[in-house]
Amino acid sequence: MSALVNTMRAIRGRLTGEDGFTLSEMLTALVVLGALFALASTVIASAIRHSDEVEDQSVMQAEIRGAIDQFGSDLRQTYSGDEATFPIESISPTEITFLSPDRAVPFHLRRVSYRVSGGRFERRIATSTDTDGAPWNIPSLGSWLQQTDRITTTTPFRYFDANGNEITVMTNPSLVDTIRVTLTAATGSDPNRPFTYQTSVTVRADA
Repeated sequence: MSALVNTMRAIRGRLTGEDGFTLSEMLTALVVLGALFALASTVIASAIRHSDEVEDQSVMQAEIRGAIDQFGSDLRQTYSGDEATFPIESISPTEITFLSPDRAVPFHLRRVSYRVSGGRFERRIATSTDTDGAPWNIPSLGSWLQQTDRITTTTPFRYFDANGNEITVMTNPSLVDTIRVTLTAATGSDPNRPFTYQTSVTVRADA
């Protein structure tokens, strides 16, 4: 440290005096300036990298919040339009399919599926061609559309009956009273700092 101070004093003295720089002084000054530039570059690069990580995480969090909000909105409207038909058609730890009306007047009935596959949270939908009520004419489900990716949760869906007991044998969807979805994700730039979003939805009493 003292050597650097002495070098800077010598440079300042040369600048205020009439004598020129010696070759060794020039080389020393170049080394000092190079070290300062390297330090500044490291600080700037670190700041840029941190800014990119924050932006990436912010975008991902917004995507997951939006995807879970959409899931909750679809599921809270479960309705079959037929008292003999339960609106949740199939369940598994990775996928759920149910009936839900759209918001048109008169409404159409939709078949909606959600799943987690290959690290992606996906949704697909088919909308009835009529509004006349049961039996509904619903075409085949469309293609899976990605809602968000980089999901690390492998079993996002859990199901509970009216008594709060978890359903582990998923052959009878009519037992489902509440569905809980959990999505955990991490950005590619910071995979060791995952974050989790979760919501629970109770099936409508008049479903």
